[in-house]
Amino acid sequence: MTFSIVAIDKEKKEVGFAIASCCWNAGMVCGARTDQGAIASQASGNLAFLNMFFDKIEHDRSLEETLQHFKNNDDSFDTRQVGMITMAGEALAVTGSDCDEWAGHVTGPDHSIQGNTLVGPEVVDDMKLAFENTEGQLMSRLYAALRAGDDAGGDARGKQSARLVVLRKGGGFDGSDNVCDIKFQDHPEPVREMGRILEARALLVSAHGNYEGVSIASKEEKLAILEKVWSFLDTEADDNCRYCDLWTDLGERYHELGHLDKAVKAYKRAMHNSPNLVKSLKLNAEKGKLAEELAQALFN
Repeated sequence: MTFSIVAIDKEKKEVGFAIASCCWNAGMVCGARTDQGAIASQASGNLAFLNMFFDKIEHDRSLEETLQHFKNNDDSFDTRQVGMITMAGEALAVTGSDCDEWAGHVTGPDHSIQGNTLVGPEVVDDMKLAFENTEGQLMSRLYAALRAGDDAGGDARGKQSARLVVLRKGGGFDGSDNVCDIKFQDHPEPVREMGRILEARALLVSAHGNYEGVSIASKEEKLAILEKVWSFLDTEADDNCRYCDLWTDLGERYHELGHLDKAVKAYKRAMHNSPNLVKSLKLNAEKGKLAEELAQALFN
C-alpha cells in the first residue's frame, strides 16, 4: 500500500526519502538523519525499526547485521518491507513473503526503492529509471522517482498522502539540517501537488538567492541584481499574490538606492497583486514605518 525511495547524495552529503500511499500520513514509516542514512519500514510497518536502524548505524553495524537484528526482534517480520541506505551508499532492501501483492524492491548505487500493494513491478522499475536518469539536487531526483511511480499506477488502491524529506548538515534556511520537508496527508493528487510546491519553492529560493548578493555588491552590481530579480518576478510570479512580499522587498531596496520611480512601480505591483495590502501600507505610512517620499508617491 506504499511506494518509497530512500537515497543519498554523496557529493553534497545529503540524505532523504520520498514516499506515497493510499494510507494517511505515509511519511511516518520513514526516517532520515544526517551522517547516518535513511530507512523505510512499510507494508505492515514496524516503526520500532527506525530507531533500531539509527542506533545500529551509530554503532557501526552493517545493514546485514541491522536486518538480522530486525528479524531477531520481530515475530511478524514476513509481513514487513524494509529499505535502507547509509551515507556510505550501502543499500539493502527486503520484502517479506506475506506482504500484499504486488510487492517488491530494487536497489542501486546510493538508493533503495520498495513498494507493496502496487499495480505491478513497473512502479519500482520506473522509479529506479527516473532516479538514475535525473540530474540535479537530491530533492529533484527523489521527486522524479516518486512521480514516475505515481504515473505508473502506484498504490493499487488509490492516493491519499505523500512526503519528501532531504537533510544536509546545516543545509536549511534557518541553519538546521532540514533542506526540504513537504508532506500531504489527505489530497486527491498528493504527488502532483508536491511537484507544484517544489516549483514554488524553486522560485522563492532563486529570488532570495539573488537578494542575498545585494549586501556585498557595489551600487552598480546591486542595481544589476535588482533588475535580475525584477525580470524573474515579471516572468515567473506575474500577478500571483503569494509573491507580493518579494515585490515590496524589491521596492524597499530600490528606494534605498535612490531609485524612487522603480520603488514605486514595485510597490504598486505588490498592491495590484494583493489589494488588501493597500490598507496595511497606508497605516505603516501614518505611523512612520514607510519612507515619507515613498508614501507620498504611492498615495498622493
